[in-house]
Amino acid sequence: MSNGATMEKSTHQTEARDVHVQSHNNLQSNENLQSDENVRFDTDVLLKKSPTKLSKKSPKKLLILSIIGLVALVAAVSALIGWKYIASHESTDDAYIDGNITQISSRVGGTVSQVLIDDNQFVKAGQLLVELDPRDYDVKIAQARAALEKNQRQQQADTADIAVTNSTAGAQSETAASEISHANASIASAKSLVANYQAALGMEQAKLVSLQSQKQQYETDLKRYARLSQQGAISKQQYDQAKTQYDISLAQIAAEEQAIQQARANIAKAESDLQQAYSDLSKTKATLKSAQAAHEQTSVKSYISDVSKATVDQAKADLQNAILQRSYCRIVAPVSGRIGKKATHVGEQVQPGQSLFTIIPDQAWLTANFKETQIGRMRPGQKVDVTLDAFPGQHFTGHVDSVAPASGAKFALMPAENATGNFTKIVQRLPVKIVFDENSIAEFKKYIAPGLSAQVTVNLAAVQPSGS
Repeated sequence: MSNGATMEKSTHQTEARDVHVQSHNNLQSNENLQSDENVRFDTDVLLKKSPTKLSKKSPKKLLILSIIGLVALVAAVSALIGWKYIASHESTDDAYIDGNITQISSRVGGTVSQVLIDDNQFVKAGQLLVELDPRDYDVKIAQARAALEKNQRQQQADTADIAVTNSTAGAQSETAASEISHANASIASAKSLVANYQAALGMEQAKLVSLQSQKQQYETDLKRYARLSQQGAISKQQYDQAKTQYDISLAQIAAEEQAIQQARANIAKAESDLQQAYSDLSKTKATLKSAQAAHEQTSVKSYISDVSKATVDQAKADLQNAILQRSYCRIVAPVSGRIGKKATHVGEQVQPGQSLFTIIPDQAWLTANFKETQIGRMRPGQKVDVTLDAFPGQHFTGHVDSVAPASGAKFALMPAENATGNFTKIVQRLPVKIVFDENSIAEFKKYIAPGLSAQVTVNLAAVQPSGS
């Protein structure tokens, strides 16, 4: 064999050996990267081929084999990355923007005189929104003030009259004091005793009536329990309890009758003492009557003065209420936000509690309804990627705030009852509250409105840092 042929054969053998080693290395790498996906390349065909046959392959075929190996390697790496992503993320498109919606209504009735807002307008807390015609309430305030002034003057007159009456009664009492002090004390003591004994007698008599009524009830119960006991419907203990109650009531009635007799004896003695005191007072009876009349008049006028004071307090409360009702004519924003569902205009007659519009604060969050099979590893603080249908291609970030304590079906107006009839298992969904990161929605905050649809993806491996 010539030297040229020998060199050509050696060259082909070297190329075949290099191709064999390179192909073997590429296939070995593919097997290592694709072991999780069960993807394998059979290299036996290449290993069995002789260097001579490989040397006969054109460079074009070698290039194709290299491209196929590279594509397989990329596919394996992509599949591995995709599998890891799917295993560490949960997504749902059953999500929407949620937020507080504050209904604004009138607290008083009246005619709308000014409407200072428009649809979709942003307002601040405390800003005047609607004003009602206040003239009717101004009239009520004037009436309340007039009534207050009238009652205050009446109270002043009553107080002055009491002072004059007290002075007159005091002079009369001093005149008769030296003559009737002893008799007056005796009469007062006797009257007090009579009144106390009479009151005691009335109480004892009322108590006796109550005990007699109670005794009749116990007697009826005892007879009924006796029949039931004979029939075996109740225990002997129940019958004994009824018998004991009846016996106690009889003893209480007897004791009460003795107390009534004693009260009557006390009244008789007190009345006798009172008659003796009146006998002693016969010489100064006229003076005593005059002094008593003066004092009684003072007591009556004191009562009238107390009534006047209460009337003044009522008039003050009426005035404060009239002023408060007038202040309700100015309807202001309780919170900052945007106006929605405006349903009022100038000249409209509104009633208390009638809804005029709503205010939606710029504090929106997401409610995402995940399947129950998706929330096993979901925890508060995990990072969330959010896309909104209203802003295609725009990604927002947030974090899981909390998971609802029950599925959406349990909060339904008519929850499903699985204990009856045929059962069909349905995968339940659990609402998850997701809070936006303020920085990610800074430019879109005023356009993110409750009700917008969203798609969320929760990173189960990433947790929002505390304080962020």
